Parts: sequence; C-alpha cells; structure tokens
Amino acid sequence: MMNQESMPIPRDFLCPITREVMQNPVVLIEDGHSYELFAIETWLRDHNSSPMTNQTLTDRRWIHNYNLKSAIEEYCSQQHAIASLNQFLAFNVCFGRIPSEWEDKPTLKIRISLLGGSNVGKSTIARYLQYGNKTNFIRLNTTTTVGHDLIFFYLDQLFENKYVIVVQLTDIPGMERYESCCDNHFRTCHGALLVADSTDIDTLERIELYWYKQLHLKGKDDVEPTLICNKSDLFQENCDDDYRRIFLANAEHFASLHSMAICYTSALRGDNIRAMFKQLILRILHSKTLLKQIKADDNVYDTASVHLSDRRSSSISSSQETNISKTSSTKCC
Repeated sequence: MMNQESMPIPRDFLCPITREVMQNPVVLIEDGHSYELFAIETWLRDHNSSPMTNQTLTDRRWIHNYNLKSAIEEYCSQQHAIASLNQFLAFNVCFGRIPSEWEDKPTLKIRISLLGGSNVGKSTIARYLQYGNKTNFIRLNTTTTVGHDLIFFYLDQLFENKYVIVVQLTDIPGMERYESCCDNHFRTCHGALLVADSTDIDTLERIELYWYKQLHLKGKDDVEPTLICNKSDLFQENCDDDYRRIFLANAEHFASLHSMAICYTSALRGDNIRAMFKQLILRILHSKTLLKQIKADDNVYDTASVHLSDRRSSSISSSQETNISKTSSTKCC
C-alpha cells in the first residue's frame, strides 16, 4: 500500500478537438478517428472537413465507439482508486471521540495486542500513542500493568471512502502469573507488537520462547506481528559494542526467520513509535484475509447490536404494557 503515481493519459483517450478525456467517444466513419460526441457535432455544423486530415468529407456519419468508452471508464476508475488510496495513506492515528459526521458510517475494528514481559516499555508505548511527547505525564503515570488495558484510536481518513477504522490496542500484562488471561487476546488480535527491552537480551529470548510461540499456536493464521526492540536510547548509551552486536544479530535473525517487521524504538523519546504503529495498521489492511475477517466481524457485531436493540425495545414495550395494565386495574378498583 505504498503511494502510487497516476498513470499517464493514453493519447487515444483525448479528443482531438477538445484535448480532454472523452466521455462519449464516437468514430467519424470517413476518417476513422474518434471524437467527443458534442465536439464533433459542433465541428460539423461549421465545417465540411475532417478535424484530423482537413480533407473534405463526403460522409458525415458517425458511430459510437463503445470499446474505447469502456477502456476510458476503466482508466478513470483506476485513477480514482489510486487517488483515494494516496489520500488514505496520509492518515493520522487519533485518540478521542470519532467525529460526529461519521457516526452513521460503517465501522471496522482492528485489534492489536502489546505482548512482552514486564518493564519492557509496553505501557509507555501505549501512553506515547495516546498523548504524544508529553514525557512528564508518561514518566509520572506509567506503572506495571496488572490487568489488560484497552485503548481505542481512530484513523482520520475513511478506508475505501466509506469505512471508519477503529483501532483497539490491548496492553497485556507481562508478569508470568497473568499469562493465562491472555489466550483470548491471542485468538482475536489481527496484529501484535512483540516488545523486547534492547538492554536486556533475556526479554528477546522470552519473546521467542513464549510470546511468539503462543501467538503462533493460538492466534489467527494471518496475524501481522512486529518485533519492537524498545529503549534504543539506553541501548546506545549504556551497552557495550559486543552486547549491541549480539543483540542486533539475534533480533535480526528472529525477525528474518519468521518474516516479520522489526523496529527499533525509544518509547520515552517517541522514536519511531507512530511510524511503527501506522505501518502495522497498513499491513493489516493490506492483508486480504485479515481484511475479510475484520469486515465479517463488523457485520456480526452490527447484527448482534441490532438484535440486542430489538430485544431491549421489546422488553421496554412489554414493561410499558404491564405498567399500563396495572394502572388501568388500579383505576377500575
């Protein structure tokens, strides 16, 4: 889903008279060239010659060029799709309420899980995505996650010109005694951020031996994982050359072995956090299988919401009827 350049307009799609893309092309029978219908009709009112050859016409009839019209319509459709895609790729990830003008539009929910051990910086990553570079807030308010935290974002561009994209980010507790509560998040997430502390190589090993293995066994077949090597600021300042070389080699090998993206971040400074999050969202939306699942989940959610609403309405109606009946009985007495 990289930015795509517009295709050059084929010369045959341009009317020789108007020099614009034709919408209703016709072929002038005698000279064999195609023109925009209104343009050739206007020309023939004032001329008795071919616009292309300037030769006198003995036959002023024309016929519709349906093949050319179909080719032009396909080209315009492709151009519109490219323009829409390029506009969507400029999206920002926003935290807060969805704009009121989008309330009636269909919604697709992307579920992303933050996975990794304690003290690797998962919560700091989540807080940075929420509040940006307000580092004082992050430092004062980041604590060890005990239960999973849910944070919701939305994209400020419509997907496919109609869908509101909501992103549910789940910060999973990293302590071992809470690992049993993570199974549901393995099963339901579309993407995962596997976070290791780049100053502690044991956290990378834990990603390999537990978190990725559980995600692979219990998660969706096409879940999109990203390896996050966090605390790159401390990695550069406090780790010696030998440690850095070993850590980088192990991280690159693990990511390459499982064909996953790798990103080096500093959650405290905000290095690469938003870019990493945006790229994961794009990879999820680019996956045909995941996108199909997300759309199916959205339809199930909408249907369930309608049924729940119907049941509530029915319950309210029954309650109202009961109250009316009681009131009537009381009046009769």
